Amino acid sequence: MRKWTRVDGDSSTHGGEAFDPFHDPYLADPYPFFAKARAAAPVFYSPDLDYWVVTRYHDIRQVFQTPKRFSAANTLAPLQPICPAAGHLLGEGGFRPVPTLTNSDPPGHTRVRRLATIAFTPRRVAAMEPFVRELTARSVEKRLSSGRADLVRDLAWDLPALVIFRVLGIPDEDVARVKAGAESRLLLMWGRPNEDEQIRLVQGMAAFWRYAETLVASRAEHRRDDFTSDLLLARDGDLPALNHQEVTQIVYELLFAGHETTTGLIGNALRRLLTERHAWEEICSDPSLIPNAIEEVLRFDSSVIAWRRKTTEAVEIGGVPVPANANLLLLLGSANRDPAVFEDPEGFDIHRQNAKEHLSLGLGAHYCLGAPLVRLEARIVLEELSARLPSLRLIPGQTLRFQPNTTFRGPLALLVEWDI
Repeated sequence: MRKWTRVDGDSSTHGGEAFDPFHDPYLADPYPFFAKARAAAPVFYSPDLDYWVVTRYHDIRQVFQTPKRFSAANTLAPLQPICPAAGHLLGEGGFRPVPTLTNSDPPGHTRVRRLATIAFTPRRVAAMEPFVRELTARSVEKRLSSGRADLVRDLAWDLPALVIFRVLGIPDEDVARVKAGAESRLLLMWGRPNEDEQIRLVQGMAAFWRYAETLVASRAEHRRDDFTSDLLLARDGDLPALNHQEVTQIVYELLFAGHETTTGLIGNALRRLLTERHAWEEICSDPSLIPNAIEEVLRFDSSVIAWRRKTTEAVEIGGVPVPANANLLLLLGSANRDPAVFEDPEGFDIHRQNAKEHLSLGLGAHYCLGAPLVRLEARIVLEELSARLPSLRLIPGQTLRFQPNTTFRGPLALLVEWDI
């Protein structure tokens, strides 16, 4: 395991702690490392990853706001090269990605974003509230009745998937299939699987792509009142309409980001609120505190703790020279606890006035398209649980587990109990 390398002006020194995002102790709790790195090395090069790692808030904010110098082209690329055998299987499986939203730059991104925004309207999000509330209430009544539960397995795992399924026009019974495809993608693109694991994962990822492709082809023939159909129909003046491959890519993205990050957010929110018992009791007494509590969870323990960019030219970041065509790993979880922006950043405070200044949902042109839906789902889950199960508490002694990857973070299980 290599040491992370501090680069400071003309000198390079080796820090005393390894940067290894795939194993404990970082995987279990990356925040102590973030604090040390921010203080010692605002930007450092990881030879193990071949990425320049950026740790401070204002530097990351500047990267997000300057797309001409910091391209999004590598955002969805595999963190490490895929082995030839896996790459061959991926191609044979029909995987044909194109740059659309997350991994494209202006002007191409501008066109796709405008058309996607036309389809993903505030009206569509607002219309989802009764469905999300009814779905949450039904899940709580059906699955949380015995006095003990795993809040990830029994609530957070499939609820966000069922919500995005309603948006896209997908049958509920496909949850397990889509979740399996999303896991394959997460581990292949943001993890470090060996060659045998890559072979298995690419097959799941190709099947995931074909699923999205089939959905789009179906809607092209038979329109429905759903987001997939609206993407195919979206028009804005003289802008070229989205073609079927572009719509497939957007649907494919939402079939991952539209639920995995929300599952992580719900798990992180419940973990933090139940750990900080006074905060849970406060939202039980006053549900109006829930929206800002969600922002504080996004700041304090985001489900997206890192993101990627690529330099288009030689630049300086935080006073550190970084070459052209360099891969950047932006530690959002570190930025969100930067003391230059957040007072007492290691404290969890649902009353924090600037909690919403976190970078967990991005910034600028690439700000998360689904942010209103994410906030809606998290708010309703916390409103329903705090109203129905105020005695909810964590079962002591459990060890939380997380998927080994650089970017997405949420507990794989969260065991709780309550009075019945």
